[in-house]
Amino acid sequence: MDGSYSPLVTDARTEFEPEPWGDDPQLREVLGEQGAAGFRGLLDGFPEPVGLLWAIREGGEVVDFAFGYGNPAMVSGFRIPAETPDRYTLLEALPRMRGSHAFDAYVDVCDRGEPWVSEVTYDTPFGDGYMLGTFLHRAARIGDGVIVFLHDVTASRRMEAELVAYADVVAHDLSAPLAGIAMLVKVLELRPDEPPAPDVLQELRATSDRARELVDGVLDYARSGELVIETVSLQDVTDAVAADLRPQLAESGGTLVVGDLPEVRADPRQLRRVVQNLVGNALKFRGEAPPRVEIGAERGREEWIVSVSDNGIGIDRENARRIFAMFSRVERRVEGSGIGLAVCRRVVEAHGGRIWVEPAEGGGSAFTFTLPFGD
Repeated sequence: MDGSYSPLVTDARTEFEPEPWGDDPQLREVLGEQGAAGFRGLLDGFPEPVGLLWAIREGGEVVDFAFGYGNPAMVSGFRIPAETPDRYTLLEALPRMRGSHAFDAYVDVCDRGEPWVSEVTYDTPFGDGYMLGTFLHRAARIGDGVIVFLHDVTASRRMEAELVAYADVVAHDLSAPLAGIAMLVKVLELRPDEPPAPDVLQELRATSDRARELVDGVLDYARSGELVIETVSLQDVTDAVAADLRPQLAESGGTLVVGDLPEVRADPRQLRRVVQNLVGNALKFRGEAPPRVEIGAERGREEWIVSVSDNGIGIDRENARRIFAMFSRVERRVEGSGIGLAVCRRVVEAHGGRIWVEPAEGGGSAFTFTLPFGD
C-alpha cells in the first residue's frame, strides 16, 4: 500500500447488502448516547466511505487500532463482513499496513491531533473482504481514535494513466510500424516498373499487421465495457475457448484442466474473451515444462470466485500491480500489444467484479476474478 496509482482497481461493484457493524461503545463514551445516535444517523447516508479507528495502547504508545463504526458505504465498498470488528484489529485485518507511512500518520493524528490528508492505493485482502482502489484519505482525531473519510479517485487516476500510456504507444509502438510502411512505400516507388521483392512485401505485411493489431486492440478495449447480460454457463464458455485454443495446446504439449464451473450472470461474448485471454497468456508465457492450465470456481459470500492458474514463468509482485494497465508489457521477448489483460480487467469490472493475480502454488500465476451469481 502506497501513494502510487494501481491499475488493478474496480469502478463498478455487484450489489452487496451491508450489515451494520453493530454497536460502538467507545463512540457512545466520547459523544454520549444522543450524540452517537446523531453521528451515526448523519453518516449512515453519507455517499462515501467513513470509518472510526480506536487506539490500542501498550505503555501509553499506540500499537494498533480497533475498528469502530463503519458506514454502509465503507462496508459495501470493500465487501467487509459485519463480524470484522470482532475478529480483527487493523493490523490483523491489513498486515501490509504494519510499519507503513499511513499507520504512522494515524498514530500522529491520534497522539497530536494533526489532521492527515493523503492519497493511498489499496490492492490487498482486508480481513474477510478486499480493499481495491485509489482513495484520497482525510483523517482527524476523535477521542482516543481517528475518523477516516475516503474519497474514491480511482477512475480519475486510471484515466490519467491510460492517457499517458496511449500517448506513449502512439509516439513509439504505433509510429514505428507507420514509419516502416512509409519507408517501404518509398522503396517501391523508386522501382515502379519492377515487381516488389518478396522480402519487401513480407516486411510491409508485418509492419501493417502490427499497426492493425494496435488499432484493433484499442477498439477492443473501448468496446469491452458494452455488455448484454444473461445467465451463462461458464462451462460452455470454457469448452468454446478450449476448442479455439486446441492448436496452441497441441503445439505446446499443454493440458487444460477444468473443474466444476457454475452458471453466472454475464455477457457470454465478453466473458469468452476474458477466459481466452487468460488461458492464451498461460500458453504464451510458459516455462520449460509443458504448460498446465487449471480453471476452477468457488462460491463466495456475494459472488462466484473464478481462478485460472498455470505453471508458467510467473509474475513478480511489483509487476502484478501494473500488468492490467493498458499497453503494459512485462515480458518484452514475447510478442503482444499489452492490451489483453486490460480488456480482461475492463470486462470483469463492467460486470461489477474485480480481477487480480497472485503466485500459484508450485510456481506460475493464479489469476482470479469475480462474477455475479447466475441464480
